[in-house]
This record gives sequence, C-alpha cells and structure tokens, in this order.
Amino acid sequence: MKLAKTFTLINALVFFIYGLLFLIFPVESSSWVVDTAPSNSSGLIDMRATYGGLAIAVGIIFYLLASKPSTIKIGLISVTVTLAAMALGRFIGIVIDANPNPNMYIYLTLEIVFAVMGAIVIIQTKEH
Repeated sequence: MKLAKTFTLINALVFFIYGLLFLIFPVESSSWVVDTAPSNSSGLIDMRATYGGLAIAVGIIFYLLASKPSTIKIGLISVTVTLAAMALGRFIGIVIDANPNPNMYIYLTLEIVFAVMGAIVIIQTKEH
C-alpha cells in the first residue's frame, strides 16, 4: 500500500501545482501549453476555473484519498482512470484536430506512462 499511497500523492501534488499555475498565471501557462492564451476576460476566467480550480480540486481529492488507508485503493484507481481518460481525450484530439504542438505529445506520453504505472500498482496491490 505504500507504493499506492506514494503514487497517488505524487499525482495529487502534480495536479495541485498545475492548477495553481493556471489559477495565478493563466496567460503564461496557456501560452506555454498550447502556444496561445484567451483573448478576453471571460476566457481567462474560465481558464482559471477549469484548468486552475478543477485541477486544484482533483489534487486535493487525490490527497484526501491517499491520506486514509481505507481510501488509498480508490485514490489509486481514481488517478489511473483520470490519466487514462486524459490520454484518450488527447489522442482523439490529435487524430481529429491534427497539428498538435510538441507539448501535446509530451503530455500524451506522460499520461500513458503514468496510467500504465497506476495499473501496474493496482495489480501489485491486489497481489498483497
């Protein structure tokens, strides 16, 4: 269970920091990720809420799930499903929308790698 907790906590921290960056620096963060930023205040507000607030909430939820022995397993499953769904959405976007910037391939690779790692930890947790 220690590996499951550590894996979940690492992902909690990544989501929290990512969200914090988008909450505080939406223009800079968006420009780095997708090479552009919203051009009006409503776009920035939505970016702060969705990329910022939602990612922060996910990080906090992952942290809370990792904090109790009784919820570590569901936390690990939640992280794995979240990353797999993000990878699927990004892959579909790359196929349908085409012309992704290099960051999209980096994100896709990280999402796949961490989803697979999560699945491996889930399998190992079942064996113990």
